[in-house]
Amino acid sequence: MNPEITRRSSGSLRALAVSAPAVILVVLCCGLPLAWLCMQGLRNPVVWRDLQPSSFRFWLLARTLGYNFAVAVLATGMALPAAIVLGRGRGILSKILWMILPAALLMPSLAYSYAWSQFVVLNSGAFEALGITFSPAGPADVMRCIWTLAAWLWPVPAGLIGLALRRMDTSVQQQALLDGVLWRITLRQLLGPIVASLAVVTIMATQEFAVYETTGISVVATEVRLVFDTGAFSAIGDTSLAAGGSALPDQAARSAAAVATAMPLLLITIILAALAVWGASRASASDDISAGDWPRSLAAPKWTCLCAALLVVLTLVVPVLSLIASLRIPFSPGRIWTQFGPEIGGSVLLGSIAAALAVLAAMSASGQWRRGLMGLAIVCFLIGGQLLAIALIRVCNRPSLTWAYDGAAVPVMAYLGRFIWLPLVAARGTWTQPWRQLREMTAADGAGPFATARHVVWPLAWPAIAAAGLLVGALSLNEVQATVLLYPRNPQVLTPLVLSWIHIQQYDVMIEASLAMMSIVLVPASAAVALISQAFRIARSAAGGGIFGGTAQRQSGNSSK
Repeated sequence: MNPEITRRSSGSLRALAVSAPAVILVVLCCGLPLAWLCMQGLRNPVVWRDLQPSSFRFWLLARTLGYNFAVAVLATGMALPAAIVLGRGRGILSKILWMILPAALLMPSLAYSYAWSQFVVLNSGAFEALGITFSPAGPADVMRCIWTLAAWLWPVPAGLIGLALRRMDTSVQQQALLDGVLWRITLRQLLGPIVASLAVVTIMATQEFAVYETTGISVVATEVRLVFDTGAFSAIGDTSLAAGGSALPDQAARSAAAVATAMPLLLITIILAALAVWGASRASASDDISAGDWPRSLAAPKWTCLCAALLVVLTLVVPVLSLIASLRIPFSPGRIWTQFGPEIGGSVLLGSIAAALAVLAAMSASGQWRRGLMGLAIVCFLIGGQLLAIALIRVCNRPSLTWAYDGAAVPVMAYLGRFIWLPLVAARGTWTQPWRQLREMTAADGAGPFATARHVVWPLAWPAIAAAGLLVGALSLNEVQATVLLYPRNPQVLTPLVLSWIHIQQYDVMIEASLAMMSIVLVPASAAVALISQAFRIARSAAGGGIFGGTAQRQSGNSSK
């Protein structure tokens, strides 16, 4: 046999083995649920029957988009001062804000929503004096939900716009400053990131149901859950609005009806995702983040620094203090562990498994990249946690898969289906131009994909890979949409229990559980922030060739052995 053919065949098999973990995880956690959803649309008549237009469906969709676009506008407006500090700030405040940003976004939405509810209760007298009454599902209550989501999601536009500011050409900005048109030019250059921010926040807000559900506000996310649980919409007085014309006891029919309920919003989500991609592509053509500080003439004004500091206090400190002030009994970590120890342990266990598999996926994809994985993972994220959970329930709820359905496998699949795009993003960063040059050098020395990854890529990219795993673990700890529908049995987790307490108004228990959720998430979130900072330092050095020069010569020799 030709030695060259043998060598190429062996290299292909090694590349396939390196990429296999990432491919298997994405196919199982993302491809399988998406395939089920496609089959529902193609073969189930309930889906097409329930897609018939009606005034209820029209106003449900309009209400959902109206509320959540208001969230996007408010969050983006709130984030602008912080984005200016992130993009043009100098000194310690900018660095602190970059560290706070991921941690703020990782706060559990369920606990965060309850914290603002407690803020309203604590200040009910002041609101009544202003003539504001928070009647369930009333105008003031809707505004509370919009504010809650905006105060939780503002780090998204702040980060996107801040990164866009850092990528801008300094010379162009200085010339605009001399011409007296700095803010006009800056706003025009930020149009794309602002559009992307509005689209991304709208998508994320439409997927949240816990904030709206607790007071009976009807949006698509709350109706999807209700249809899956009962087979009927919230307008139960009108039997024509029941899924399929009447309540559906059969899980298969209820699942199809839930898909039909979400379908119009899914189509709009695709449009919003396209707008987000367009906006992000308009931000900058550069692949690298500026390593140096902005000139003092372009530094963030003092008023933006003050606004950014006030924003952090308002959206992070105030809700946490509201929870603590609402406690009628002394705060006791020991009592919290006694009450919620098994559920906390179950949440940590499932999050740790998801984090470990995310690290495996990142290592695999950084060793050998396969096209299509990222697109599949992002589409799975866009469908939302509820549809993902419904798909996994229908796929795995059968006698032969009881071990997966009643155990840890299905919840972990749901968490990876939601967030596996994060380790894939980290892995994709190792295939940019500086890394490609390093790979080419090691390949010239005869190193295969696994040797290159083991001796060169992983030793340099480990902070980004570890950070992605920690982020997946943190997000899994506070994932509400999929967890509530799946209701893990073995092990049990904290989120469904907390949501049930919201409905039965067990305040002290709920407050302690909310504080416990926030405290648990801060541990992996803080570690991830530190690792992300180190990963950015490596990326900047890579862009300048500083870190790869000596590393390439030293590591490529090892990889060829």
